[in-house]
This record gives sequence, structure tokens and C-alpha cells, in this order.
Amino acid sequence: MARRDLLRDSSDHASGELQYVLQQSIADAGEGSVPMVTADQALHHERVLTHTTKRDVTRVLFVSQNTALLNPTRQTLDGYVDISGVFDEVHILVLRRGIQPTQPVLRPHTNVWIYTVAERSWWRLHKAAKTMIKDQLVFADGFRPDLIVARDPFESALIVLWAQKIFNKPAQVHVLFNYLSRSFVRLASGNWLRRLVARYTMSQFKSIRTESYLMEQALKKRYPRADVSRLPKLNPYKSIAQVRRTLDLKKQYPQYVFSLLFVGSMSQHTTAFSVLEASQAMLRNPRISLLILGDGSAYKDCVRRAKSLNIYEQTIFIKEKVDVDQYLKAANILVVTDVDAHSEELVLRAAGAGIPMIIVRTEQRQDLFTHMESVYFCAAADPQEIAEGISVLMNDYNLRLSLAEEAQAIIAKKFHQDELTYRREYRDSIESTLFIEDNK
Repeated sequence: MARRDLLRDSSDHASGELQYVLQQSIADAGEGSVPMVTADQALHHERVLTHTTKRDVTRVLFVSQNTALLNPTRQTLDGYVDISGVFDEVHILVLRRGIQPTQPVLRPHTNVWIYTVAERSWWRLHKAAKTMIKDQLVFADGFRPDLIVARDPFESALIVLWAQKIFNKPAQVHVLFNYLSRSFVRLASGNWLRRLVARYTMSQFKSIRTESYLMEQALKKRYPRADVSRLPKLNPYKSIAQVRRTLDLKKQYPQYVFSLLFVGSMSQHTTAFSVLEASQAMLRNPRISLLILGDGSAYKDCVRRAKSLNIYEQTIFIKEKVDVDQYLKAANILVVTDVDAHSEELVLRAAGAGIPMIIVRTEQRQDLFTHMESVYFCAAADPQEIAEGISVLMNDYNLRLSLAEEAQAIIAKKFHQDELTYRREYRDSIESTLFIEDNK
């Protein structure tokens, strides 16, 4: 979900967002490859959806604020598996702020429909979403979907609860991040209001799904009468362990016998500065190197910082595109100080590659790994804590080996290895809502 300020007008930012996504996706897929309908068809009840009475399939409506789902070439809830292959019929209602799109209804796949609801003011989204649902998903014999899923406990959940009440359909809510944490309120000034909304909506759902063990346990305590469980996870990283290592850092840089690795964006707020400061004492040894993979506006500043710390000779900056997996398999220690989505992906890839890690603690990482058993945790991107972790791992080969092996085993244990099994369990986890309502 785009965590924007509820009280601030962001129409200037959002006005071109949908058009960019559509145009970019169509350009990638090839002109004419994505079937669409006109705004006139969508708004005058000429539905893209053809009505049938077949009832031996599961039809799901997802309500989300994730604009990435507007990509007409691929719709995925988990980032890996196309949702068209999970359910028999999929309807996706995307809520976004900004101007109305020229094509509010799309049919990118034979069994997938996307409906975009856009308003300049967030408080108008609720009414516009109701209108879209009534126009596109209500037929003479009732509401089309068999169940409804909210992909966040905020605006999406309010829409889903309304539809559940009006059409008497089972509903489920997905909690994809910790809205109970203090850091959530600090992310945007309007999040205090979102948390109040969630306090109401979460109490209304009988079926709740989370992405982390920590949130699962927290919500089970808060809502003991609800069916709370985690969504299954797929392991897309098992192939990394099987990839043959072709990069030999000792051959490429024979002057070094030990390599630290940092991978991340060199943006204005990059945490590479913390890694440079933390590595300063270790890099006084001319046989140790620090490899920094990344590029951005702060690249030159990082170079200047390395020179000012007198570690430039031991720091190797690589800003061109390279095979990151090869560096993960070739380096001795990975330091991850970022906490964004890309860094979360990096940690999982590194675990699959089998490299010992020093990482900043996040909820997602804490849900998987244990300090000094599978990774070395730092509370924050603090140079002193990172330096201590580097010192501990550099001086203990057996610890580095055990951390790497345990992290790799966790990926194999906690993530589904077979995609077909994963698809089935993901679908069953959502469809279980139907049985809850049946029992009720």
C-alpha cells in the first residue's frame, strides 16, 4: 500500500501514475497484447465481464491500494506468482488518489479483471468504489464474486465490509505489515487515523491473514475469535544455491584475502556511510576489502567519505550492473543496513546463496532469523554495532559457516519449495473463509 498522508492532497503526484503504468506495461508487452475497454463502456454498464451461471469455480474480489496491480501484463499478490493461475476468476479493485483514468476497467487475462477507482480526495474513494462495484459486479441474480479480500485493514477493509454486508458474502483481510508498531505512525502524518480505522475494521473480520509470525501471534491475542494464520510463502531462491560460482574475488583482486560486501542504493539517504565508518578499523589491514555495489546521487559523496576515512584503497566501488548473486556467493560477509523492500529481497537471496550476514533488525527478518544462530543482528545502522559484528564474524570462521548454513536451511524449511503446492495452499488459505461462513 502506498502510505500517503490522508490529510494531504497528493493529486499532483498521482495524476500521471496510472497512465505511466499502463503505457509502460503495454510497451513492454507489445501493442495490442492487452485487451481493454473504453471509459464509456465501463461507466455505462457495458461490462467487460460476460455473465455466466457456472457455480463450480471460486471467484474472488481483491480490494487493494497497491497500484502495482494495475500492470496489465502481470498481477501478483506475492511478487512471484501470477494470480491468474491461482483462482478460477479474479477481480481486482484498486483504490488510488488522482485523476480518473481513461480506461478504468481492464481485462488483462481471460480470468482477470481490473477496476480502477481514482479520486482527488481520499474521502471520495469510498463512494466511487461502491459505484464501480454495483456497476461492474452486480447482475440480475446477485453479486458476482464468491468471497471478498481486503489487502489492507484501512480504506480497502472499509469497502470490503460494506460489500460483505450488502451482498452477504464472506470476507477476509490481509495484514501485510505491522500497523501496531510505533514506527508505522511516524511513516506518515495520516497514519494515526489509519490505525483508528484498523481498530474498527479488524474487529469485524472472522478471517485474518498475515505475512509474519509476529503479526499472527499479536492478532491472535487481540482477536481470539477470528481465524488468524499466515499466508504461505514461496521459495524463489533455491536455484541460487545450485548456481555454479563463476566469480573468484581472490583471482580478480589478488591483493585481498577477505571481502566485505554492501549492496544498496546510493540515494541521498543511503546507509553506505554507516558501513564505511564501521569498516574503517578493519580496512586498515591492507589484505581486507570492502565491495560496494550500487549507484545513485550519493555515489560521489561515498567516494569522498572513503577517501576522508583513509580506506579508499581498500574500498571497491562497483556501480555498473553485475550479477549480484555471484558476489553473494563469492564474498565473505554481507552487511545489510537498509530496511526497504529491496533490502528485504536481498537478505532472502543472500540466505539462499549461503553467505553469513550482518543485518539491521526488521520485523520480517526477525520473523525468520535468530541472532547469532542464523544471522548477526544490529538494532540499527549504527557504525559501532556494525563494526562489532564485523569483528566477531571475521575472527570466527566456524561461526560464519554455521550462520550461513542455518540461514540457508531456514529458507528451505519455512518457504514452499514446490510452486504447485504453494499455489494450492495459498488458494486454500483464502478459500477457507468460505468454510468459516458455512459453519457460521
